[in-house]
Amino acid sequence: MDLSSLPSRPLTGREVAALDESGAFVAVRPVERFEFEAVEETLVVAVVLVTTRGVRGVAFAPDTGWRVVHRDDRDGIEALADVPESAIDDAQRALRAEITELERERGFGSRLVDAYETHS
Repeated sequence: MDLSSLPSRPLTGREVAALDESGAFVAVRPVERFEFEAVEETLVVAVVLVTTRGVRGVAFAPDTGWRVVHRDDRDGIEALADVPESAIDDAQRALRAEITELERERGFGSRLVDAYETHS
């Protein structure tokens, strides 16, 4: 999956909603969100993207940008109902583990804010 269309920063809650409504994906679900006093937006750093080809869990790291953390290839997906709940759960679990690791890094929150402010 080409993630180059995603910005070089965390997404906002509104951007996630817009992606979900855009028709470019079957569904887009936020998984990990952060709120900081320095930023008036909710920053979303992990999302499940459901496409006609499967389920992708993507996460944002301040130093490396967006990357696929979980991939579940499937055929014949036309609606969210075509995806087993277990596939979404697996992606969410992988994303939460990834973000938990990132949160352990020193300065993670301030680096998220910097990435958002620099690339907004």
